[in-house]
Amino acid sequence: MSDITQLVIAMVVFFLFDRFLKPYLLRKWLGVVLVVAGAVGCVVAGQTRLLGFDLGLLSVFAVAMGMGLFMKRRRFEQMD
Repeated sequence: MSDITQLVIAMVVFFLFDRFLKPYLLRKWLGVVLVVAGAVGCVVAGQTRLLGFDLGLLSVFAVAMGMGLFMKRRRFEQMD
């Protein structure tokens, strides 16, 4: 699978998570898990491919997705 296709898939998944994942704790912990898993994957996976996906590239996307979720974790909370 090409890198552009993987980028598009990762962006669609990020958009869906960002729009429809509303609970604060779920956004927080999923963000933390994605950042940690992505950081470890960047070191361990390298250029490994699994089912046509470049795991090193997906690890970079996981870090970015996790940071986005974590930084905007209070997005859906009510402001009083």
